[in-house]
Amino acid sequence: MDLNQSLNKRFLLIDDFANVRKSVKGMLSSLGVSHIAEAANGVEATKQVREHRFDVVLCDYNLGKGKNGSQLLEEWRTKGWLSYETVFVMITAETSRDRVMGALEFLPDDYLAKPFAMDTLAQRLDRWLDRQGALLPVNAALDAKDWPALAKAARQVMETKPRYRGWAQRKYYDALFNQGQLMEAENFLHGVLEKREQPWAKLELHRIQVERGQLEAAERGLKTLVMLQPNMVEAYDLLAEVQRRLKQPEDAQETLAQALARSPRNIPRQRHFADLATRNGDFFAATKAYKEVVSLAEGTMHESSEGYKDVLRATRGQLGSLDDDALRRRLHRDAVNYLKKLAKAYPDEADTEFFTQAYRAYLADPADSEAQSEEFLEKLAESAGEHLELLTEESAVDLAEILFEKGNNKAADALIDKLRHYYHDSDQFVKRLNQLQTEPVSREARQQAHELNTAGIEHYKQKEYREASDLFEEALKFSPRHPGIILNFVQSSLLLTGKGEGGLSRIDRCLDIVNRLNYLPENHYQFDRYQTIRKKVIQLHDRMQHEK
Repeated sequence: MDLNQSLNKRFLLIDDFANVRKSVKGMLSSLGVSHIAEAANGVEATKQVREHRFDVVLCDYNLGKGKNGSQLLEEWRTKGWLSYETVFVMITAETSRDRVMGALEFLPDDYLAKPFAMDTLAQRLDRWLDRQGALLPVNAALDAKDWPALAKAARQVMETKPRYRGWAQRKYYDALFNQGQLMEAENFLHGVLEKREQPWAKLELHRIQVERGQLEAAERGLKTLVMLQPNMVEAYDLLAEVQRRLKQPEDAQETLAQALARSPRNIPRQRHFADLATRNGDFFAATKAYKEVVSLAEGTMHESSEGYKDVLRATRGQLGSLDDDALRRRLHRDAVNYLKKLAKAYPDEADTEFFTQAYRAYLADPADSEAQSEEFLEKLAESAGEHLELLTEESAVDLAEILFEKGNNKAADALIDKLRHYYHDSDQFVKRLNQLQTEPVSREARQQAHELNTAGIEHYKQKEYREASDLFEEALKFSPRHPGIILNFVQSSLLLTGKGEGGLSRIDRCLDIVNRLNYLPENHYQFDRYQTIRKKVIQLHDRMQHEK
């Protein structure tokens, strides 16, 4: 291409070092580029991109404090601030694998390693401008998300511009997939693979399998693909999603751990890993990953109060399962520091204010005497119940959990009753509230209670009521509010009383325990059973009292 065409092209040069910008600008000027804007950081660069349209952006990866080049590209593409017609070139001196992978994950159009000479820049400039002209119709369709137009333009490039055939093949496939034309997309990918081994095409064949619900086949294929292409991080992402949908959460977590070992600077992947670890009860891994999210997200589109909240939630889960006093003290100090950072960074968020106060009460920092009083937490619960519109679902659950953990069941039940009424249209959230209210204990405690309850049921079936009652009572030590376990205990105890065991003292205990279920809502599946058994206990208790 005649480089004189560069005279009318607009360039944006982004580097935090003024001398580097001056040097590269001088090279570009020598090559005929006359319109060159500069930016020293992400803020300046974003302002330029939002106010002007550029043909080529040359962006250094490491921009000092704030967003790096990869994070800028991600934000601009996600928010539609950078046209696909603009050629984005990542410039970097980074050589470590994690940073190189991070620089490439959001697909810059080209990658230029520092230092580079004038002749290298001249060759690349020729390539960039040729690319921009050749792919203009394709990129215009991408900007418009016009999938039929994209398919047509990509097909034209495939047939007439062999230099860009591989790139156009991907865009053609994307157009078919986004239109739901899975059969056509599958046939096209098979045609690509017949001519040449293309890992991306294999990955997309497995994506089609996932879209069709062929999860087992997709899992087998993706495992083979990551074995053959261990640095293909997007294959790990898809495999983890398949494993999650196959109800293999531990495998999904391990798969994402392998992806993060190769490219640890991807914030959505770090957050996905942390979420999986939380659901798996691996609070150590979750806390570490959420902290990484907070660190990486600083100054980016991903920065939010939720990052700090996630750290504190995971830390609370970890503290609940630790016996090591030294580690508990360290985690507690870290949590107090994160809580202070959260309060300072987001002082105007009403939800964050409620969240912060709840965690002040939970952490009970010796230096925070106000938060250690029962009155502090009770007033907070009362205020939250009066302003539910200001709380997110997650923060409301946090407050209820902390109330239970602090032993204030009455305030927790009152808050949950209000939440149930407020969110009556959300079946999923109401179900979550019911589960929390009936079993506000740790995962480990729930598991132990479940095992004991199951064993008790087996003895009950064999009419071994003494053994069953003992096992149900042991289960209640781990899950004291669980309706099923409570009613199983009372029911087996009533049968023992009928055989002359225990007398009034046993019935007194049954009455105390069944009254734990006063919170049970009428639409709970155990409510009718609860009413029936409670009525029997009261009648038997009154009769025994009278006979006494």
